Amino acid sequence: MKGLKKGKVTFSMLGGYPESLLNELFGQRIKVGDIRNENGLMYAEADMEQYPFIARRARKYGIRTRVERKSGLYFALKGLRGRPGLIIGCFASIILVLVLRLFVWHIEIHGNDTLTDTQVLRMLEQYGFTAGVFANDTDALYAERRILMSTDRIKWINIEVNGSRADVYLNESGSDTPEEVDMKTPCNIVAGKTGIIVDTDVTSGHLQYEKGSGVAEGSIIVSGTVSSGDSMILVHSDAEIIADYTEDVEFSMNFTTTEKVPTGDTFTNRQIMILGMVFPLGSETADTSDMVCTEQTENCSLFGVPLPIRIKTERYTGYEDITVTRTLNDVERILDSRLEMYRYNFLKDVEIIDTQKEFITDENGVTLRCRMTLRGDIGVKKPIYRH
Repeated sequence: MKGLKKGKVTFSMLGGYPESLLNELFGQRIKVGDIRNENGLMYAEADMEQYPFIARRARKYGIRTRVERKSGLYFALKGLRGRPGLIIGCFASIILVLVLRLFVWHIEIHGNDTLTDTQVLRMLEQYGFTAGVFANDTDALYAERRILMSTDRIKWINIEVNGSRADVYLNESGSDTPEEVDMKTPCNIVAGKTGIIVDTDVTSGHLQYEKGSGVAEGSIIVSGTVSSGDSMILVHSDAEIIADYTEDVEFSMNFTTTEKVPTGDTFTNRQIMILGMVFPLGSETADTSDMVCTEQTENCSLFGVPLPIRIKTERYTGYEDITVTRTLNDVERILDSRLEMYRYNFLKDVEIIDTQKEFITDENGVTLRCRMTLRGDIGVKKPIYRH
């Protein structure tokens, strides 16, 4: 490595007695390597600073030497000696890369269910954590605390800063998604719904109910406490519990409603964000107090390499309030479509056995009450130490 930094030369030796020359060099502890014979010529490699001495001693033995190849950092930099702009550019690039690693440029959101990535990023930006901030845990911790204090929609948030990347993990309040239980954690399987068991497939654990049995919500269906000889052990229960259960939903709508319709007025505002600083693109302004805004942020890159530059586009659309009066048939049709949308969004993984609908009409509007008989997996894993 030291030779590469200083520079090395590969030279050829023609005529005379190359063996005698090499013996003398070895005797004087001059490093010569990669010695070989190719097509009647002897080749060797030596440090650049030793080559003038080797060439002089070679003439003593009637040998003519010639440099065939130069290598090492010395010669690479020597070739740039007449190109100062390229040298400055190389050093500037290295410094820029080192500086950019001190800032957060990419933020990834994990665990959001009803909140969009844009909404979470807006919360983070409100409390000073956005692309372009210093990559330190202090700003992240401050943003975590302020978000938890300012909203009830997030019950837990953690920001992990790794170099120029930040991963945001959160858990929303009121989420219906069951908590994942680690496979090494002993757990029971309890009923997530009140129903009648129609089928079971138990992989581990002790089944407490037979097919056809009714279970109440929260009842232990598969126990993680099983017998092993003369003792009891705790296991991670795993099973599929198929049951029939009912679910009630209700949707209401008035005959006369106030709704927002677009007026056709639009306004677009674009901003460039560099190192956390925001600069407007364009000088146009508009009153956007009564408009609805949608945002889009684009990350800039050069030849696939991310840059610390983002373009933020805000699109404003004007709306006005109008009064709409609908007939009974129109309201019932809209309520039916809401029920279908509910089925599509929340009941895709279960079988709908039966549906009973009732429309209740009064002077103000209509209420749709629906009772559905469903068939699906009602088992929910619960760690034993929490149950």
